[in-house]
Amino acid sequence: MEFFDTHAHYNDEQFNEDREEIIKAVYEAGVTRIVVVGDNVENSKKVIELANTHDFMYAAVRNTSK
Repeated sequence: MEFFDTHAHYNDEQFNEDREEIIKAVYEAGVTRIVVVGDNVENSKKVIELANTHDFMYAAVRNTSK
């Protein structure tokens, strides 16, 4: 069975030390699609980087400029 995580924050600084290991473990556990959410400009940059690095991740970013 495959799972789709529709709202994740692997861009958060709490994952800085072991982000890749956690992402790998989640994927191997069956979460084969992940939407990583950015809630400000800096977080959104990291979200885009993660989505560009992992084929199974998608970026959802918030435009805070008005």
